[in-house]
Order: sequence, then structure tokens, then C-alpha cells
Amino acid sequence: MGNVSIVIPNWNGRELLERFFASVVDAAEHYRAESNSEVEVVVIDDASTDDSREWLVSNYGGQEFVRIIKLEKNLGFLCAVNGGFASAKYPIVFLLNSDVSVEPDCIGPLIDHFEDESIFAVCCHSNRIGTDRLDAGGKVGTFERGFWRVFLNYDVMPGEADNELISFFGSGGYTAYDREKWNRLGGFQECLSPNYWEDVEISYRAWKRGWKVLYEPASVVSHLGSVSIKKSTSKGELDIVSERNRLLMTWINLHDPGMFASHVFWVFAKSLGSVVSFNWNFLRSLSRSFAMLGRVRKARRIERQAAIVSDRELAYRFKALSLVPDIHILDSYEAEIAFAERKSIDAAKPNER
Repeated sequence: MGNVSIVIPNWNGRELLERFFASVVDAAEHYRAESNSEVEVVVIDDASTDDSREWLVSNYGGQEFVRIIKLEKNLGFLCAVNGGFASAKYPIVFLLNSDVSVEPDCIGPLIDHFEDESIFAVCCHSNRIGTDRLDAGGKVGTFERGFWRVFLNYDVMPGEADNELISFFGSGGYTAYDREKWNRLGGFQECLSPNYWEDVEISYRAWKRGWKVLYEPASVVSHLGSVSIKKSTSKGELDIVSERNRLLMTWINLHDPGMFASHVFWVFAKSLGSVVSFNWNFLRSLSRSFAMLGRVRKARRIERQAAIVSDRELAYRFKALSLVPDIHILDSYEAEIAFAERKSIDAAKPNER
């Protein structure tokens, strides 16, 4: 095993910290006792205006492995995370959102994978709090209609799959990263600030540099979901920023000529559709993306030179994964429910004997 820094960005999240932070501390203490490794929990307070910091100091200030770093200016999620990685002491960083509850034995299975030097990140199995839905499993990436589609979940039955459980990306809300590789990539792309697609983009870069992102179903968390972001930003603005960042990610990292030509065609088609439907959000996203072309060109040159895995090779790898019999693609609510029922029945079998 290895030493771990747990990094949690926080902005006006007193209620979330009060609800979920104890589970993180419990998991850290469990991992320390189990592995005889060092753990620190670093909360990056992004200039909160509530009493988040005071609550942390009052309740956890006496814990020697809990550190609270208060930023003097609000930087937004992405830049706060980059600052958290810069402040982390240990070689593996487990990045968590403040609205995530962590199972006590969550950390160990993640860290075990980093014995393989090709691993960039390992993500958790996440349940959505307050629902019977899966928040995230492993992620299958497919290239369709000029864009990467990356939010399709898959899962496996315990002990059933022998193949390596790769994931197109690890959610920034509950993924462990190799800090040295993170630093070599330069962290989250700051042109994607304040948030959205940054976790997909950095994983895409890592894959193309020959590193891997894995899914670990034995590491379980529960996620409430985008609370701080929804409080501070309207849905229309969220949609515009999200689409802008998907465009920027593609322009920086998609290098295959044929795939990029397909992307250009579909951007044109979506622009026409935006005009016809009088829904201007896509054109607003496109306009904001064009305003960043200078930064995009610079980042694209860096990534083209560093890439050793092609876009087509990456697409083929995930196509092959989706065809493995033990991989259960969860492409609908009904598929999620059926898989959960089968998993529950399987877990109960030993008690019947």
C-alpha cells in the first residue's frame, strides 16, 4: 500500500461537511490502521462566506492528520483542486467532493492498483444518495457523431470479471490519482474553469500518454450530486459552460484527422440546429470556445507531441471492453435495477447454504 492525501474542495459547504466529513475521517483512520501507511485529509476552503472553516476547526482541529487551507479569493472548483494537489504531501491523492459519503474500507482497494506504474487514476463505485440509482460505475467511451460519449456506466458481479476494469475517466468527485503523473499533465486544464469536463479531459490526456484509468467496484461511496454548483449557477449557464468545455476538450485532444473532420461536420450541424430551433445555447458555447482558441492551440501542440496512443486505438479498446461477457452495460434505469437485483440475490446465496 502507500501514503495517501485526501483532498476535498469546499465552498460554503458547512451542511455537507457536517453530514459527510466524518465518514472521510473514519475511512482515513481505517486505512491507516489497516495498511500502516500515512494519511492526511486536506480541505481546500475556496473563500467560503459561511462558517465552514470554523466548524472544521472546532470539530477536527485537534486531528493531527486533518489540514484546512483557506483561500483568500474564490477560485472555483477546478483551480481549488489544482491548489489542493499542490498542497498534498503524499504520492497518491484521493480527490473527493464534500457531498460524498465514504465506506470505511473504500481506500485500500484503490491504492492497491498503484503498484502498477502505468496507472494514472482509479475511480470508485458510487451510489446516488436519496435514490435507488447508480451514480457512477466504470465508464465506457465511444466516439459518435463527432464527439466522445463518455457517461455510459458498466459494472461487474463480485469476483466475476477477470479482465482489467478500465474506465474512460474517473469522476473528480471520488477518484484517486498518481500525483507525479498529475503534475506532469499540469493538473486540470484551467481553460475549463470553473468546472465541467475537467475530469474527463485529464483522463483523456492520460490515456493518450499511455497511462490507464481503472474502475474499482470494491471501493464504494455515495454521492449527493452537484449541490454547490447548482446553488450558485443557473441551469442555462451550466449547460453553456458544459458544452463549451466539451468542445475545448475535443479541440485540444482529438488528433485523428478523420475523427476530427467528423467533429467539424457535427459542430456545423448542431449550429444549424441551434438556429432552426431558436435555442441559442450551443452557439453561445461555440462563441465562448472560439474566444479561447489561442490557449487551445498551445495546449493542442503539447498534447499532440506527447501522445503515444491514438484516438482510434482508444476507441477500439473501449469497444472491446463493451463486448466482454462479464461486463454489464447499464444503459437504462431498467438495466440498473436488473443488475442490482441480480447482485443482491448473488450476495444472499452463501446465507442460504
